Amino acid sequence: MISLSDRSVRLAAVVLAGCCWLTACGGSDSKVAAQNDGVASLVTESPAGTSGTAKADPAGDSSSGSSSESKRPQLRLDSSAEEVAAYRKAYAECLTDHGSPTKTSGEPTKAEVKAYEAARKACVNKEPLMPPEFSPKTNPHYADDVRKEVACLKRHGFKVHITPATGSDPNAIGWTYDSIPGEGVDITKIQNVCRAEGYGGGAALEPGAA
Repeated sequence: MISLSDRSVRLAAVVLAGCCWLTACGGSDSKVAAQNDGVASLVTESPAGTSGTAKADPAGDSSSGSSSESKRPQLRLDSSAEEVAAYRKAYAECLTDHGSPTKTSGEPTKAEVKAYEAARKACVNKEPLMPPEFSPKTNPHYADDVRKEVACLKRHGFKVHITPATGSDPNAIGWTYDSIPGEGVDITKIQNVCRAEGYGGGAALEPGAA
């Protein structure tokens, strides 16, 4: 899986906060993902009505617009690690090719944020869609799945709690950490196991380069 720099993670957080999966499903603290592998996911959730079985070519063109949106790769609960890595690698390379900052340090400037936004718009058709099961809009059992995921995390010693829905949909709950797990804990592995237990799959959809 290709890695994006910490700079790109911060850019993603600034530009995409509130609309992207910066860490594991459920909205866990981005510091946790950074502690584990230094990378955050830039993968958005599936829109309403998206099929969980459709696929797209990760080597497709990078034109923008509604036609490009329809070409976005659709990840599934049974997507393999190799398939996920291929789609994320294609997207990360497209961002770089279209001028997204990747190798600088410090807080992103307005110009860098603007460059990232432009690159993401140009590469919209390569940005993988998460399985519809990961969105309260397309999964009527989303809240129950989140609760199962959280119960699993707690069994593994993680200190987490459910966060209530902030909008009108009571199904749109989430979860967050009360504290970051200590050194020596394989955060990604446990999150993968608990994601699969909660949603019935998706172990390969761990935080990583988008």
